[in-house]
Amino acid sequence: MDQSVKSARRVLEVLEYFAERQGAASADEIRRALGYPQSSTSVLLRSLASLGYLSFEAETRRFRPTIRIALIGAWLVDEAGRAQDPTKMMRHLSTATGDMIVLGTEQGMDVVYVKVLQATNPIRFHMRQGARRPLCTTAVGQALLSTKSDKQIGAIVRRVNAERPADASPLSPQEIIDKVREGRKLGYYLTKGTVTPGAGVIAMPIAGLGDHPPLAIGIGAPIYRIESEHDRFLELLRKEVRQTSATAS
Repeated sequence: MDQSVKSARRVLEVLEYFAERQGAASADEIRRALGYPQSSTSVLLRSLASLGYLSFEAETRRFRPTIRIALIGAWLVDEAGRAQDPTKMMRHLSTATGDMIVLGTEQGMDVVYVKVLQATNPIRFHMRQGARRPLCTTAVGQALLSTKSDKQIGAIVRRVNAERPADASPLSPQEIIDKVREGRKLGYYLTKGTVTPGAGVIAMPIAGLGDHPPLAIGIGAPIYRIESEHDRFLELLRKEVRQTSATAS
């Protein structure tokens, strides 16, 4: 990987780490969480501090983001309208379920979880913010595919197959298209144990975000909770998505 690309990726990973932590952290805590070498972690954090994106608390030797980070994206929130802020939906769902809430967007052939609210229930799964998952075979990914035409979905599946390892079974474009169509009829997408054994996700696309890239929101939980709470989770998701669509219209 090109060194400049690697450095840029690390900057964003540090910012995503703080977004999930929501508090100050030492260089060693950041290094261990992200798996960086000690020397490069210190250089990176000092550079971000010198540019005004992080502040350094000398007494505790901990870093924290400055308001400059929030101001960079403030115009996006204003443009979409606060009533349509997806993080508000996530907080409502997190409070109502105690399970993990994920917000995903498409990036290449993957879903990137741009925001994750970790579960508070005793039995739970953990997802790192910024994690990537397959677009075609996950609930959040299929919810995002539902915004595309069959032709576009088929092209994506063929591209995925072209880049899969030689010993991996190819995906069927028609099967993926059929799954997306079925989800459109049902109004939601559900996968169980597709990526993480024992874990399931129920997801829906979010409408009414204007010119912003499509987003999908999902509830992730142990499969037994997905099954036992299926109807309640579905109604909670529908309520939040309906409110966003109504506000947009």
